[in-house]
Amino acid sequence: MLLPLLLVQLAGLHPLGGKAGTAVEVNILGSDLESATGVEFDCADLVWKHTIRREAGQLSGVVSIASGAALGGHMLRVLTAKGPSTSLLFNVGQFPGMVESDKRVVPALPVEIYGRLDGAADIDQYWFTAKAGERWMFEFLAMEHGSAVEARMLVLNSKGERIAYNDDRDHFDENPLIEHTFAEDGVYAVKLDQYRGPRGFTFGKNNAYVLRISSLPRLVSASPLGARRGTSVRFVLEGSALHRVEKMYLTELRAAEYSRMTYPYTMPIRFRADPAQVARIDSDAAGSFTIPRDAATGLWRLWIAGPDGVVAGPKIEIDDADAINGVLSQPHKRDVHHFEGRAGEPIHFSTLSAQLGGPYLDTVLTLRDESGQKLAENDDVVAGWGGLLGNPDSSLFYTPKQNGPLLVEVRDRLNRGGTAYPYRLKVDHARPSFQLFTTPENPVARLGAAAELKVHLVREAGFEGEVEVWVEGGPRAKFRADQRFEPNADGADMLIPEITIHIPAPAAAGTHPLRIFGQAGDGAAVEAHTATMIGPIYQGDWNFYRRPVPAITLTVIE
Repeated sequence: MLLPLLLVQLAGLHPLGGKAGTAVEVNILGSDLESATGVEFDCADLVWKHTIRREAGQLSGVVSIASGAALGGHMLRVLTAKGPSTSLLFNVGQFPGMVESDKRVVPALPVEIYGRLDGAADIDQYWFTAKAGERWMFEFLAMEHGSAVEARMLVLNSKGERIAYNDDRDHFDENPLIEHTFAEDGVYAVKLDQYRGPRGFTFGKNNAYVLRISSLPRLVSASPLGARRGTSVRFVLEGSALHRVEKMYLTELRAAEYSRMTYPYTMPIRFRADPAQVARIDSDAAGSFTIPRDAATGLWRLWIAGPDGVVAGPKIEIDDADAINGVLSQPHKRDVHHFEGRAGEPIHFSTLSAQLGGPYLDTVLTLRDESGQKLAENDDVVAGWGGLLGNPDSSLFYTPKQNGPLLVEVRDRLNRGGTAYPYRLKVDHARPSFQLFTTPENPVARLGAAAELKVHLVREAGFEGEVEVWVEGGPRAKFRADQRFEPNADGADMLIPEITIHIPAPAAAGTHPLRIFGQAGDGAAVEAHTATMIGPIYQGDWNFYRRPVPAITLTVIE
């Protein structure tokens, strides 16, 4: 017997987080929440203390946040009699919190304001006092922090006149940021107005935000973007108020921190549960890091700290590869790197910059022979724009026809440059292949009923073949060669091939791990993964955050 999946979907929450060391009341919106039994988080530092209200469309309760909880995003999901829900992000902050209410006067700075923009007409405005010479940074946190809201931000004087404005803080991050030093004492306002584009887009129930007002340093970028294990590295920082930095450290990236996870991904991703204790590497007194030989390979996050608080920096790759770290330090700069090609041996060049948090660089890779003739070129891992696609780093596959030197040129698509344009060039011998992911992130089925699971095929540039997919110990299916992975007509979404696999009914209730593989011809098998996802694949909204899930599982309930 085949029955539809019992998918308990979460639509949003408010407030979007809370300060470390406090307890906050949270309202979670979604469907089928009347049988909720609790909420689970990705670590022991966040605890659902008790439930206040429980009904079909919402669940309210109190979350206790330990004083030592990791700053930033954390995953949560609701546990119900129908199985676990889909996931949401809950953000841990460091400053006193203020929840949006009819009172819009900010009593003191710094502060983190937890608000929401309800409906297309909603505009939020908060009043505060500043003195001449004070520097305050206004950060709007929503997209990639678990919310769908896109907004613009203005700072007004007491007459309502605009003195500062921002829409997107950089080329890839659509959360606005304003850094302003006030010229005179006075009462000012920060105004938040949501995006009002030609589609008349609204953000539904996933409309919460955090407005952080602080005197933190601003960390725009850091270089290099990677380091080898067993070596020492010193990071060059780009930003403002960096003289306030007292220490730096690296932490192993948690699953909730993979903020620019697109398909196909070329950055290293760990599909596993976070460790109970997140690893940390501190810099020495001179600001240099010694990377332990036994440090976990993959992505880490750079943090800077001082008397004003802690700032999250870009992601840093730690591995054993001979990757090249560079900076396009001035406009029109083109870095050329030399390699030796061998006839018939595939070579794959890829860059990491935007995926690691780089603010501006949109790399283009051009491959030439020793005479300067162009052999191949790539602009983006995948073209288009949106949360599932729009990866502006580059990935170029090439198989030389003869032995000889190869010249790889790295440039910015718009010929920009500066100290905030770092990149990491990686080289391997891979051929074009594919990736597989499944939806929904956590399927639930009734005991005795077969379940449906969708498998999605992501083709790397140059891969054209059929792909056979199968569940370990279960059914098989096949993607045709003509099923394409490409942007749709408006460039804001993807056409993604999918296959529905029917999983035989498990014999017992509980959580059952699934392993799903794909293979093209006589090539190596590729394992499928899954991720948290808000997007057009199965919910009808745009994609704004995606985080890796440790394993594909099927929950069976009686």
